[in-house]
Amino acid sequence: MAELHVVLHLDDPEEKRLGIGLTNLENLIRAAGGPAHVNAHFVVNGPGVKLFKELKQEFSQRLLALAEAGIHFVACQNALKANAMDPSELPEGMRTVPAGILELVRLQQEEGCAYIKP
Repeated sequence: MAELHVVLHLDDPEEKRLGIGLTNLENLIRAAGGPAHVNAHFVVNGPGVKLFKELKQEFSQRLLALAEAGIHFVACQNALKANAMDPSELPEGMRTVPAGILELVRLQQEEGCAYIKP
């Protein structure tokens, strides 16, 4: 199977949305035949960043396992600032980008990622 390019977008602070997104990624990796067949990004912006301030252990473990499998997790620096959060509050396996919206556009236009909103 050819490598699949996908970006998941989370801007909702509802925990249920995060769980659905992580499950989508886990299912995609399994269905595609493993992480070598998936180039996936999980972009968090807007109020969605609030979920990562004190992430439940269940979610942080799943996020870290997915990051170790090659999934790219990023949070918007603008959203962090707007929600009075410091990048150091993000879980292990997550980095920042200056603007989440720009990252979403770049991934779709330059890397040909399919857009998924869990």
